[in-house]
Amino acid sequence: MVIGLAGLAQVAVASPGAVRAVDPDARVWSRPALEEIVHEAARLENLDPRLVASLVTVESGWNPTAVSRKGALGLMQLMPATADRLDVNDAFDPHDNVRGGVTELARLIDRYAGNLNLALAAYNAGEGAVARYRGVPPYPETRDYIERILSLYTGRAYRLGDPAVRRAPVRMVQDQSSGRTVITNHRESGPAEGMRLERAGATGSKLEGGFGAKR
Repeated sequence: MVIGLAGLAQVAVASPGAVRAVDPDARVWSRPALEEIVHEAARLENLDPRLVASLVTVESGWNPTAVSRKGALGLMQLMPATADRLDVNDAFDPHDNVRGGVTELARLIDRYAGNLNLALAAYNAGEGAVARYRGVPPYPETRDYIERILSLYTGRAYRLGDPAVRRAPVRMVQDQSSGRTVITNHRESGPAEGMRLERAGATGSKLEGGFGAKR
């Protein structure tokens, strides 16, 4: 699939905030070329490429020139201030944009100790909102954002549930018996809530390995 101006209708479906492209003369990137950029940037930050790809799908629908109504730019929808902080010189260049976005996502995953719910909430709504609500903010847009990304990433429907009910987040833990990294929403004690996905990646990595529905 080739991403260009004709892809804007698809972007509107994938990301309601991404409303237009800015440069009709911009280079047209193939989907495989963009996926390779995502894979390489994720590898450098030791993140699972499927997680980054899921975020890109929801953020921009793989349109490198997408601009949101709030001014977020490019594949990973970086706000200009965030792009400046990450030394992203051209937010519409896929290499530059994805490098910056993946760096930010890795930082947030580290900050929230592997809690993907909180990391994605902060990527979408800001760290201030996560701190203010002491968890995932009750914003419909943010909650839908997390659900869509985690559904794509895990290959199964994921729902946050009632914001008034505290639920175990999707998080990364190391299985003591096998030494493997496990993505789970099981509580440390008590009944399972239905998600335990063991990774094939190397021990000690953040999210390396990949799982979920095959393309």
